[in-house]
Amino acid sequence: MPKPTGLTWLAPICVFAQAFGVFAGDGACSEEGALPGASHGPHEGMPMWDLSCMVWRIGKILDFEAQVRWIAEAGFEAISFHASPGKAGVWVGLEPAHLDTEERARVRELLSRFSVCEIHAPFDCELAAETPAPVLEKLEEVVQFAADVGADVVTVHADAPDAAKDAAPQSWNNALDRLNDFAGRAGVRIGIEFMTGFEWLVRPRREWIGATLDVGHMYLRDGAGYRPYGTIGDLVRFLGDSLLHVHVHDYDGNVDHIEVGTGRVDFDGFLRGLADIGYGGALCLEANPDRVTPDGIRRSADYLRQRARGLGLR
Repeated sequence: MPKPTGLTWLAPICVFAQAFGVFAGDGACSEEGALPGASHGPHEGMPMWDLSCMVWRIGKILDFEAQVRWIAEAGFEAISFHASPGKAGVWVGLEPAHLDTEERARVRELLSRFSVCEIHAPFDCELAAETPAPVLEKLEEVVQFAADVGADVVTVHADAPDAAKDAAPQSWNNALDRLNDFAGRAGVRIGIEFMTGFEWLVRPRREWIGATLDVGHMYLRDGAGYRPYGTIGDLVRFLGDSLLHVHVHDYDGNVDHIEVGTGRVDFDGFLRGLADIGYGGALCLEANPDRVTPDGIRRSADYLRQRARGLGLR
């Protein structure tokens, strides 16, 4: 995505949101690193979990402004997007390096109308047993960008250390300690998205680092992500208060990021697990735009709300 000449498109979006009251949030993203929505419970007359939608491409809608408008009109309470320019003609995000102080302030104004704001770190910023210093520096830049625009959590992909070992490499611990300190100063949580190896998030537990659980990915390779813990609900319960954010999509045994309710994921068990741990974050729909239509995104949201109600959780 070329460097924008300015984010003047944000103003009408904010006016639209205020005029039609399409957001369920309290008018501001969280402060001091606390995820909003934590007080939402099944007996308080409010939804237990706010639903989010990822900005990348929605059907044929590629323009960032138009996607944000669509998400608002579709009734999503929260929003997620990538700290990356995307791929021309395929998907878009926001590149931090292209946004000056004034433009970041305008993005913050827009995001303040959502209850939860997640930013996905670039795919080339993956944590590993040995994470190069330039990757850590870029992740710190993304966390600072998140703080500047009022986001709550930054999701980072990770290739976990060998689970068979009793201790993670010192380089892994050093990287997480560095990021934890930076995130604490910025007031932004970091959710690490693992395929396996969640133990490394709880030994030791760090205040500003937890998990972003990608539910659909847990079913890849015959459920290799969740089976060591039992069920998908058991994995959620294992994570407990280290679970900061959730990515939701289905998997049918061949492809992932498909419409919720059309694949193998045990969403009832997953939702029960969230209720058991008192999860207070958002559920972000990650629908592949080549596999899920805009109507399919709406059906996915409706499916989650209906299942939560059917289970007595909303």
